[in-house]
Amino acid sequence: MKQILSITLVCISLIGYGQKIQETYKPTWTSLQRHEIPQWLKDAKFGIYTHFSLESMRFIKGNENKYQHEMIGDFKFENFDAAEWAELFKKSGAKFAGPVSWHGSGMVHWDSDLTQLDVVDMGPKKDISALLKKEITKRNMKFIMSFHSGYWYRAAIDRDNPGRKDPNFYELYGPPHDEDVTDAIPWENHIEKQSKYTEEHLDLWLAKMKEAVTKYSPDISWVDVSFGGSVRAHNINSFKNGKVVSKEIYFSGVNESRQREYISHYFNTALKNKQDVAFVYKEHDIPPGIGMRNFENGLIDQLTYDTWMTDIDICQPVSWWYQEGMGIKDANLLIDMLVDVTSKNGILLLNVPPKPDGAFANFIKKELYEIGDWLEINGEAIYGTMPWSIYGEGPSFLPNTGHYSEKKINASYTSKDFRFTQKDNILYATCLGIPKGEITINSLGSYGRLYADDILSIELLGSDVELKYQQKKYHLKVEMPTNFEGKYACVFKIKRKS
Repeated sequence: MKQILSITLVCISLIGYGQKIQETYKPTWTSLQRHEIPQWLKDAKFGIYTHFSLESMRFIKGNENKYQHEMIGDFKFENFDAAEWAELFKKSGAKFAGPVSWHGSGMVHWDSDLTQLDVVDMGPKKDISALLKKEITKRNMKFIMSFHSGYWYRAAIDRDNPGRKDPNFYELYGPPHDEDVTDAIPWENHIEKQSKYTEEHLDLWLAKMKEAVTKYSPDISWVDVSFGGSVRAHNINSFKNGKVVSKEIYFSGVNESRQREYISHYFNTALKNKQDVAFVYKEHDIPPGIGMRNFENGLIDQLTYDTWMTDIDICQPVSWWYQEGMGIKDANLLIDMLVDVTSKNGILLLNVPPKPDGAFANFIKKELYEIGDWLEINGEAIYGTMPWSIYGEGPSFLPNTGHYSEKKINASYTSKDFRFTQKDNILYATCLGIPKGEITINSLGSYGRLYADDILSIELLGSDVELKYQQKKYHLKVEMPTNFEGKYACVFKIKRKS
């Protein structure tokens, strides 16, 4: 008996030891690929993040032509209130939220021990990342930090900036480089094809990124195009869907060894903190299966078998930053986008920029509250759902897809467009509008996925009216209540046989 017990204990010990070994991520793609996207993120569907930085100050009257080092004194963020931000995000229906924690220069939005270029030592004089994490997590939302360090090394873009020649600002703009380039015209001849980052620049980048993760333990770490550069403008015609189609391939961004070191540090830090975290990146910046790919300000027109994310800018046309007199996408369009993205196995991350003083404009709040009110009634068709084998039907299509496809007015939907999600034995058919009279859903005929008598009941969320419906071979007919007072998209909740 003692021998059996001893063997059992040894086996248990070995299993535990094996699990401990497995839990530690090595800085190799093979090891990192074992990490799985957390279920809470797949269930969340909707998050909010915010673009602000020194660049925000350029939209203050009189600052239009100033360089970043000349605007540090203007970056006061005097009306920033973390509790108000978090409450707005919560009422909008977001399940995760957070700041752009680093954008476009060496200045970071946390209390850094590595540099004086942070929001505690300069500018706002407050730890924006810490304050937001406290208020966001207090409201039972997950915390995201996004990192957009891409133009922290762009001498070829604004070489006329006198601050670039001042050693006091080398860390703000990145070290001097490409001094011999004379034909650099921003956004016209792909000036991003500059020399590779220096080792010193990359070391400081890695140190700052590790510091952010260690200090603030975000639930999501999201990195912009600078992480790998596969979707930068100069690669549009040279790198497509993972294939090189040009003789001149150039990836700006972080080298692979530092990519792996950062991701492994993030995953291992999460293990110590007993966190279930997600790493999000631009498509093809790292090998598949390690994190979640993101389409920047773009939609796709297909049902995918991996969960993906899109960060959509509320600004219309796209600007990412708050500007006086700006237009925005309204709640109707954003709700339709959320439904469409969810039906295709995606997650919507909405950029909502504050004003240069750190407060949110009332006209932006209004649309966010409208989204929250809609989700209060119809959220069960979004949160915690999974795609069906058919994502939708209807006359609308996306003229442009993929990265940056929403830079112009692109997505539009009608009351004849439907999108499908499901949860257990419930199928949700969301109409991207408020139809009138008898409606037809072709996907739900008995010759389709739902056989005859599979449907047990149908109800319209937000209505107490008992619906009349009839399933035929090639369609489902449903009579819309005449007194329905819902706004925007409407959801038909279909109970199926278990």
